[in-house]
Amino acid sequence: MKKFILLGVILLMSAVSVSANTSYTYDKYGNTTGSFKTRDNTTTTYDKYGNTTGSYQVNGDTIMSRDKYGNNNGSIKLNDNGGIFRDNMGNNVGSFKNNNGRITTYDKYGNITGTLERGSDGTFIQKDKYGNNIGKFKI
Repeated sequence: MKKFILLGVILLMSAVSVSANTSYTYDKYGNTTGSFKTRDNTTTTYDKYGNTTGSYQVNGDTIMSRDKYGNNNGSIKLNDNGGIFRDNMGNNVGSFKNNNGRITTYDKYGNITGTLERGSDGTFIQKDKYGNNIGKFKI
């Protein structure tokens, strides 16, 4: 779920590119944890060894998530200032709000689960619900 939320939000904060480009994700110690490559309206995710772990496809105001086998993992339905996370059965499992570039994620009960902020150097900082830095990446 956390990976789904993080990568879904990444898609919202970055433009979907026509040409392929690769971005890497890192843990709070700077170790590479994986990568993702965007081409046209699809982003494919990889583990730190380069193995495909899944994909995301943008279709209008909906982002579909698929596992490495192409099975539906869920979706994100976008709205004016955020979106709703749905599981593969269409059930609401959380949401997020964009407040001037700071993304806050919530569980289905409205409790904060984390944040994503753009740092002054262009990196994105991921924090848990307590504000602890748990990772970063640069697009």
